[in-house]
Amino acid sequence: MTSNTEREEIIADHILTRLPVKSLLRYTRVCKSWRDLIKSSSFMRKHFDNESSGTRKIIAKFGVDYSTQHGPTRQFHLYLLPDKIFAGCVPTHQRIYYCDGVSDFRDIHGPIDGMFLIEKGNFMDNVRFAWWNPATKQCRLIPCVQFELQENFQDCCRNLGLGFDKTNQDYKIVWFRTFWDEMTTDLYPKIFAALYSTKNDSWKYLEPNYSHECQISVSQNFTYQNGIYYWIASSNAVCDNENVYRVLTFDFATEIFGKMAGPPIPGDCWATLLLRGRSLAAMASNEMAKPMISQYDIWQRIRENNWIKLYTLNPPIPWHWPNGMWEYDKYIFELTETYRLVFYDRTAKQATNLGFDFFQQLKSGFAWPLDYKESLFPILLRTENPTEQDNDEYFFRKF
Repeated sequence: MTSNTEREEIIADHILTRLPVKSLLRYTRVCKSWRDLIKSSSFMRKHFDNESSGTRKIIAKFGVDYSTQHGPTRQFHLYLLPDKIFAGCVPTHQRIYYCDGVSDFRDIHGPIDGMFLIEKGNFMDNVRFAWWNPATKQCRLIPCVQFELQENFQDCCRNLGLGFDKTNQDYKIVWFRTFWDEMTTDLYPKIFAALYSTKNDSWKYLEPNYSHECQISVSQNFTYQNGIYYWIASSNAVCDNENVYRVLTFDFATEIFGKMAGPPIPGDCWATLLLRGRSLAAMASNEMAKPMISQYDIWQRIRENNWIKLYTLNPPIPWHWPNGMWEYDKYIFELTETYRLVFYDRTAKQATNLGFDFFQQLKSGFAWPLDYKESLFPILLRTENPTEQDNDEYFFRKF
């Protein structure tokens, strides 16, 4: 005979942890004990870590539809792909989010524990962020951060990293802004950084030690592992035999910047970081995006300062742009002339259309292939002063 406690543990560990978030949110209304269980941090972690529901690819798409009878509309779509994709077989996909009338949407970052950071704004002083969990439909606007700069500074590029501080149980954001001083002959950019704490709901300024770096590149995947975020950056090395790429790091617990050796990629190559399975990897090319002939070297880090070249990729596809890596040997490319998305399976040596042909009508936009696993983790909303801005559709449409 099993006791009531044992039965509840069996239900929680073997049944409830396997259910989708939508079902669990309904079950919080069954009884108080289930509500308390499902909303507990320990259950949320068990549910997210349950291997029966693995990570899947989602495609986030932003673009302008000029075909509507009422004129152009700016749209944001989120599509979920099957857990298994096979070469030569166009997969089905499920739209899990849609919003039209979107204003100046810029980027989507993450996810971390099933939560994304969404970004809007195109100018130096109007960039805003919000935490967003599509599964629970929670959204929280983040306070604005200002960089006090001289008038002659011009915005060059931006880079961002998300992470979790396990010591303080705090989700954090580190944000770089790189500026050039047009009024001087200084060859080096000025890099400013700020750190956001979700617990404190505030920013603080940091002193990065990367001022000599030429450019910090945006990663192709969410290059975060075990409390540390990684970027690749080119340095100003001039020797042909010197490694001109470095990997920059930020530890969210200690709030310390660091750097390590990057792969031996020549300085005239384009390079980006990505994840190959659970390992840090890099993609590099000196003749990218060209139809049928472009080649991409794939490197993987095997120790902190040791990289190995795994292979060279030559995808047989038209004009394109690399959009990330899938698992170990699959790559996603966006065809720049048709806006189609394809994945190339290196093992099968075959390119497959992902089935988003209708993206051709969404011009002037971007597509983000992201690894996603839905979660119950809450985005702590303001209880003392809730506003209509803490709403996903408000953020996409109005802000």
